Amino acid sequence: MEESHSRRSRIFSNFLALGILQGTNFLLPVLVMPFVIKRIGADGYGIVAVAQVVLLIFCTVSDYGFNLTATRALALHRDDITRNARLFFTVLAAKMVICLGLFAVLLLLISLVPFFKSHFQLYLFGFTWVLGQSLLVSWFFQGVEKMKYITIYTLLARLLFVALVFAFIRQRSDYRFFILFMGAGSVVAGISSIFQALWLYKLPMVRPMWRDIVNELKEGWPVMLSNISINTFLSINVFILRLFTNDLITGYYSVAEKVFLATRQVPVMFSQVIYPPLCQLLQKGKEATRPFFRSVYVPFLLLMLLACVLLFSFSAFIISFFLGSNSGNAVLLLRLFCLGPIIVCLHIPASQLLMAANHKKSYLRVLTWGTLLNVICNFLLVQVWGPVGTAISVLLTELFITVGFNRELFINKLSGYVSARVNKSILQRHAN
Repeated sequence: MEESHSRRSRIFSNFLALGILQGTNFLLPVLVMPFVIKRIGADGYGIVAVAQVVLLIFCTVSDYGFNLTATRALALHRDDITRNARLFFTVLAAKMVICLGLFAVLLLLISLVPFFKSHFQLYLFGFTWVLGQSLLVSWFFQGVEKMKYITIYTLLARLLFVALVFAFIRQRSDYRFFILFMGAGSVVAGISSIFQALWLYKLPMVRPMWRDIVNELKEGWPVMLSNISINTFLSINVFILRLFTNDLITGYYSVAEKVFLATRQVPVMFSQVIYPPLCQLLQKGKEATRPFFRSVYVPFLLLMLLACVLLFSFSAFIISFFLGSNSGNAVLLLRLFCLGPIIVCLHIPASQLLMAANHKKSYLRVLTWGTLLNVICNFLLVQVWGPVGTAISVLLTELFITVGFNRELFINKLSGYVSARVNKSILQRHAN
């Protein structure tokens, strides 16, 4: 009982810390949007939004799924300092190798694709965001369940971003600096997090071996593809919408989507926080995981339902804060998006159990098909309903992924780790 109470307290503490961390990542850029849109225009913000899509995919590749694979390794062997130090420097080196490869790809795109060439400064400056995300060792603090130590650095870095935006973005041509300022803050947070981890855990310096780097890349490959699938279906919507509309419509849609993504990040944070203790509880069996989900997941689900009802109710006020009276159909889009976070919540037990039990291929399969569905729906629906079709495509994809993860949970015989009732019903069905 005492252990369970301690675990819940640790989860709450880490969720609060991760909430501040992710909140600064998502909310501060959202909160500066009214100022930025006023200076560079909704069409200029549309150009920035497309660039963020490309660079977010780059960030996903550089993260390479270490937030799951390396976190799982740390959660299972957190007391082995030598092993943790070796993993720490190996993952960091692997990220830098990936980052160099991504920069080469970006240079190739700028050289060959006219769209990238016309905004080459925006993309070159924005690559600092990819570098900063590569340096950030949040996966390490997540694995040792000490997220509070990285939160303060990220908060200071995001405040630096806000200060730079208000100080230097003055006219439309300054749009090329927006992602650069995000990157400057990320680099500060990344370097600070490395020194914090080395000092706090007294990690000895270990020279990463090329063999270990290759092994980590092989281990994280399916997860990286899964993360690319997630970010592709969340990010490519803006890009496809722009193909069929214009910068102004894309800008309106981007505002509603940014609010949705900020809200969606709450269940994502929750899943990240419960993942390390779930990896440990899974080793103890079903009798350990079922009470965990009842005491932690169910209350969170109810709170998210309340939050989405409130978001729906105040959608008009929120959109007017960013766009004023000229908001297009952004209010309708945001109200549609209110369903998204609840759908995401419904697959948390299934998705986290699949990864904790190391069923990476099942995880990847669902997300790959989900991404394909999203692209097809986008191309079909955006031509009929414009940005509303894009929002519907996002919701259909979220629903498909939720059903897919829960289906894989049954196929891999993991449903009993969530609920004993499910197992009993299955046994009764077979008996009949």
